[in-house]
Amino acid sequence: MSEYKKYLREMDKGNYALALTLLDTEIQKTPDNPELLYNFAICCSRTDNHKKCLSILEDLLARFERFIERDNIYRLMIYSLIHLREYQKALDLTDERLKVNVGDLKLLSFRAHILEKLGKIPEALQIHRNILKIQPDYKNSLNSVAYLISISPNPSKQDLAEAVDCIKKALSRDPNNPAYLDTFGVILKLQGKNKEAKRAFQKAISCSKKVYSIILEHLQELL
Repeated sequence: MSEYKKYLREMDKGNYALALTLLDTEIQKTPDNPELLYNFAICCSRTDNHKKCLSILEDLLARFERFIERDNIYRLMIYSLIHLREYQKALDLTDERLKVNVGDLKLLSFRAHILEKLGKIPEALQIHRNILKIQPDYKNSLNSVAYLISISPNPSKQDLAEAVDCIKKALSRDPNNPAYLDTFGVILKLQGKNKEAKRAFQKAISCSKKVYSIILEHLQELL
């Protein structure tokens, strides 16, 4: 099997660190291959080296104007900027791309997430509600509407009913998603249903590949 196919296989398996090593070897042989550089950037992102990821992607955009993955490059750049907590840069780039790809749900979702990080909860919530008008089964927005309502000050009974409806729809599509289960637990707790909330948090932990401190905190609050 060629090194080229090996790195793809390791990426498919989630072995991004090994894929990086294999890609580095290939890039030394063919440094002007945009596909190799793009996949190297993906692996950098998956191994939390977001600065390196950004550097590679900026170089790709400058050198290969017709590279087919151009839209995905911008999405990955926004993702990395968010992880680097460069929220204003991420927001500016997202708004720039939305002028090109009007109504792109991934970009709109990024925009909502950035606004949430900037403390603009009502604006973030409205974007997710708008996304659901376009695609009612968009899982990320179903979970996000429920989550954002849960962290809003003094949510009304109507808001909580909306949150429950959204998170149940998200869980019907992805019943073992730890983030969705955690959101469900928070909503149940707000409704005073502590036993059901505890079960949701416990299931979230059992479904997680790694321990998330926030879920543990939510569970401990009920013990």
